[in-house]
Amino acid sequence: MKINFLFSFFFRTFVRKFCSFMYIFRPMSTIALLVTLCLTACFGNSNNNSPDAIAMTAVDKVTTISETEFKKLVMDFETNPEEWKYKGKLPSIISFTADWCAPCRRMAPTFDELAREYAGKINIYKVDVDRSRNIANYFGVSGIPMMLFARMNGLPAMQQGMMSKAQLVHAIENFLLQEE
Repeated sequence: MKINFLFSFFFRTFVRKFCSFMYIFRPMSTIALLVTLCLTACFGNSNNNSPDAIAMTAVDKVTTISETEFKKLVMDFETNPEEWKYKGKLPSIISFTADWCAPCRRMAPTFDELAREYAGKINIYKVDVDRSRNIANYFGVSGIPMMLFARMNGLPAMQQGMMSKAQLVHAIENFLLQEE
């Protein structure tokens, strides 16, 4: 009984002191909280993944792009479906893949290596056919992996099925990086 009384006495005293402390410093803590939120909102997200930022930087990794980013970085197939007009700043390989595709997963490390080796010369993009069905339908993707080789000038080329690193290097050197 005595222990319960002492505990409740100290607890009530602590609560009273803490509440009076918070009452005195509440305006300052509110201001500090607002300043923190403002700074986080303004400067907290330095990761700029906009399509323009992706296009302007030398990317040394495979970049997964959405349908909106595809329209800005590669081709706007809805506005101009009849004519190929490449929008990229560098030649590109667009790999049509899916998370469940075993051959696609086996090719992923090869694309990562090529992205590092050819950084600043080509871009390598990945399009998930399950999330971007309109792109897959437009290009007639019926089996994956499928690669779209988009060069700066001229028509693109497509290849369905797994490709070795040697085959991809050959396509890069003899198709993507060759002037027409």
